[in-house]
Amino acid sequence: MSNSSNKFTKLALIGALALTLSPLAGGGVSADTQHPHPTYKDTWNYGVTSNGWAYSHYYLEAPIRLGSGSSVTDIWGNVKDYAKSNYGWANSGATKHWSWIQAKSFYSWYEF
Repeated sequence: MSNSSNKFTKLALIGALALTLSPLAGGGVSADTQHPHPTYKDTWNYGVTSNGWAYSHYYLEAPIRLGSGSSVTDIWGNVKDYAKSNYGWANSGATKHWSWIQAKSFYSWYEF
């Protein structure tokens, strides 16, 4: 094997390893595409705090019987916390574990 071929192989392996492990280094939160309610004002706050608390807070201000829901999952979709509220904020949160790789936040609304 030539010297330049050896260097290329090493660089390719290092690049593949870096791309594979980069989600493990990130401690952030991901959110599905935001789709605000078409009629009523809604507010969604989500993230991960400096001490590793992943959270999703959602509030739909509707004068009719619509409630707010929020959840936090790991990268595989396992629900770590879920909250719903007929009136007011739905607050969900969980301490992020390294095995989650990434926390995901969701919100929803429902009729009651």
